[in-house]
Amino acid sequence: MYLHECVATFVALCFFSPSVLAQELEPKVIDSETALADSMLQGAFPGSMSGRGGGFTSRFDPSFNPAMGVFFDGLANWSGASGSGVDNFDFRTVELNLASRIDPFGWAYMVAPFEDGDFSLEEAVLIMDQLPANMSLKVGKMLSDFGKWNTLHLHDKPFTFEDGVRDEFFGGNLNMTGVELHQWTGWGDLPVRWSLGMASSFQGEGDFQSGVRDNRGWQEMAFNGRLTTQQDFGDNGSLQYGVSFFHTPKGLIEQHDHNADAVIDHSFGLGQTTAAVDFTLRDVNATTRTANTLSMEVWRNSREAVEFSSDVISNHDANGLWGFYQHSFSPFWSAGLLASWWQDATNQQSAQWFSAAEAGAQRALFVTRNFSEFNRLRLQLTEMMPTDGGPLWSLSLQWSVILGSHSHAMDW
Repeated sequence: MYLHECVATFVALCFFSPSVLAQELEPKVIDSETALADSMLQGAFPGSMSGRGGGFTSRFDPSFNPAMGVFFDGLANWSGASGSGVDNFDFRTVELNLASRIDPFGWAYMVAPFEDGDFSLEEAVLIMDQLPANMSLKVGKMLSDFGKWNTLHLHDKPFTFEDGVRDEFFGGNLNMTGVELHQWTGWGDLPVRWSLGMASSFQGEGDFQSGVRDNRGWQEMAFNGRLTTQQDFGDNGSLQYGVSFFHTPKGLIEQHDHNADAVIDHSFGLGQTTAAVDFTLRDVNATTRTANTLSMEVWRNSREAVEFSSDVISNHDANGLWGFYQHSFSPFWSAGLLASWWQDATNQQSAQWFSAAEAGAQRALFVTRNFSEFNRLRLQLTEMMPTDGGPLWSLSLQWSVILGSHSHAMDW
């Protein structure tokens, strides 16, 4: 979907510490039922300019002004795949964002990146956050609540390129169009959040995307969920851990063209089930203004594939492990390393947990300089060892700049 007319859009990015980890935007809540009832009694319905009194008198109240911003993500890249010259020096993305409170019961946000000469709609979400029992409902096109890091856009993560496990199993961040129900609760002293989602379509950054063979049915739908909690760790730290799942019975569509006039082409609906366990340890010292972040995720993926020679569908299991460590020397300087290891998602020999058959790996070192929360430089050296080729290296310089405010991701 392309947007050919877009007036500046937003979101607010919040660099909590040198770790550059974004937090969820929470637009100002204006009372609740009481404020709305008072306004209605005064004749001031939402959208009216004639109201008097009450805190919720008009859609033109400053509380309803949208938060807007633009994010520039520039990238210079030198790669061993094409000699020693500069591969490219360009804006990887220019992202327009918009978020606003709708009324006391909900808010909405939109993310529209400009890539390859066109605007696309990456996220457009309505959120009802005043439901009973600390529940909230998200409706629209959104980054799926899977694992610790899928809800963060790549430019909000501490490293320059996506981890290899996510690229292999989802083709990048998993984006879904549907609904997600969230609840914040507690088990004793532990804060707990869970979510369940259902989507009519889903996609990653590459060829990983859903399709429809005939009329869309339950088999082409996708389902996801997450359960996570957090506890204190040591004097200044916190440990968060969680479990997540994604499942589609037949949502991945592959077409087999027999290249013969007398033979009918076949369309296959293929399933995938992915589960993950994640751990994130953070330690922030307010006195020395230093911080440490250690995060790891273990994935188990099961995907169906078609043997086109016999038109037989078989199941392929694969595993993945990735994580990163970052140390913040100050609010302005940080450094870290990223490592990923994964098995080919469509290779039957990958069923064993540590089988080296058709396995890939990724290693990266990165240094980040935060001039402010609106201006950042990052240098990263990356080595990739894909499942189908030899090692490739790249040296990247990323420059990220924010105009306005920016934050549209949930980091919990």
